[in-house]
Amino acid sequence: MRAPRVLALDPGASHVAAGIFVAGPSGRLSLQHFAHEAQDADPAHEARWSEHLAQSLAAIAAREHLSGPCALVVPGHLALTKFVKTPALDRAKRAQSLAFEASQHIPYPLAEVVWDHVVMADDGFDLDVMFAAAKFDALQSLCAAADAAGFAPERATPGSLALRAAFRYSYPEAPASALVINIGARSTHLLFLDGERFYIRTFPLAGNVVTAALAEELRIDFAAAETLKVSVLAGRSELPENSPARAAVHRAAAGFIGRLHLELTRSIVNHRRQTGAPQPAAIYVTGGGSLIGELPATLAERLKLPVERYDALRGVDVSADARASGAETLAHELAELVGLAVSLVQPVADVTLLPPAITEALAFRKRQPRYLAAAVIAVAALLPPIFYLNHRASGAEALVTQAESQLRPLRSLEARNNENVAQIEAAKKQISSLEGLVATKANWLDFLADTQARLAKVGDVWLERIQIVASAPLDASAAPAADPAAPAPAPALKLTLSGRLLDVANPVSEVSQESNERVKKLIAGFTESPFITAVENERFDTKQPGLLRFDFTLVVNARRPL
Repeated sequence: MRAPRVLALDPGASHVAAGIFVAGPSGRLSLQHFAHEAQDADPAHEARWSEHLAQSLAAIAAREHLSGPCALVVPGHLALTKFVKTPALDRAKRAQSLAFEASQHIPYPLAEVVWDHVVMADDGFDLDVMFAAAKFDALQSLCAAADAAGFAPERATPGSLALRAAFRYSYPEAPASALVINIGARSTHLLFLDGERFYIRTFPLAGNVVTAALAEELRIDFAAAETLKVSVLAGRSELPENSPARAAVHRAAAGFIGRLHLELTRSIVNHRRQTGAPQPAAIYVTGGGSLIGELPATLAERLKLPVERYDALRGVDVSADARASGAETLAHELAELVGLAVSLVQPVADVTLLPPAITEALAFRKRQPRYLAAAVIAVAALLPPIFYLNHRASGAEALVTQAESQLRPLRSLEARNNENVAQIEAAKKQISSLEGLVATKANWLDFLADTQARLAKVGDVWLERIQIVASAPLDASAAPAADPAAPAPAPALKLTLSGRLLDVANPVSEVSQESNERVKKLIAGFTESPFITAVENERFDTKQPGLLRFDFTLVVNARRPL
């Protein structure tokens, strides 16, 4: 489906033109709105062309309140065209073949340019292909200038292809073999037409040549020479007919026509020799250079061919608003602008030189409605289960609330039960502790009686000191406890005993061996006591005659605590 409206922009070397076109009910184009802004065409300021372009586009956007998606003309000084004949391969292999041909014929690395192609003829054996290319940086600057002014480029068509589309639309009855000359400020396009075949040549002989010659002869700056040239050639100058300045303009124009004639002759001869095309049956001139009054007649006389001015608005209805903006007066600059809008009413060669990033963004923008539709369908498909699950969740929540109301008194009862159980456990511990005290209250008496008996059994021995020594707790990590919840073992109780043994047989001499044996027997006997588990740190002193001093440590049995 063709777009119902096209906002076309023509950023030329000396002007910027914008037009809004629609397709009328009769199938004719209609120019609804037109805007034009002149800009500096001085070759010395060529490096600032992008800056001047951005200013001109911004001025048009602000003055005319224009913005939105647009189609751009890639001016001739930025675009490069090459015509190649290549074998007609299968379509599956054609892209690779064309990329190779492009790398061979485009005089820049393909990574530095944006390029596209159009197949002009395919006879099954050979393809006649036109390659169009432009430097990536230049196109980025062009698109950035348009975007900064509020225009979003959707197409970037070389000016020569836009001119071809405009001519086929405006002059359907023209001879099959024709030549269209578009003379701009910085470059001139030659469009050779031979039926569906065409050939384009661009060379830098254009209106600026006249301005430069005039500036040099009159010794004025380029801007003043441009103003003088346009006013004299357009018939708006108030200079006298015999004015030297007017004569200088005509001499510069005549010199330009002479050089243009030579270029045309050379181009026509070369084109016919290389392609076998017939002699052009008619020549049409357009662009700012076509304002030279004697240009058509002089070229017709020298080339022996009919030459006429190209009427860019021949097949276009012009609204009152566009007419008031000077569209008819500036018709010589509108051929490429019209060519961008021809796609509204008839098919044209689809060639665009938009940078890849912009092309990808456009492709995504075209897919957005599909994505949105898919998202809507997905959301619509999820609504029934969401409603069903919400209903189920609400029912389950009601059941949970009911169960919670029933469980609340039971939880309170459980809390009271847990509190009572804790109190019972505490009471059990106290009872167990008291039972332990009751069970062990006579252990000291039994232990002392047992000790007394052992002393009496040995005879002539007595204790001088009994001292309680509490040692460190037992190492619980040495062996894992059977019950992790069991309390840690109590510290082991130890008793230090000190005493003496009387050596009755040797009261005034050293203690005899027999007395040593008696003491050792005493100590060994303690290990048999149910209250003792071990005897440690045995020490003996035999310095005092007739007496054997001894001390040792008893480890109390934890099962018979004292």
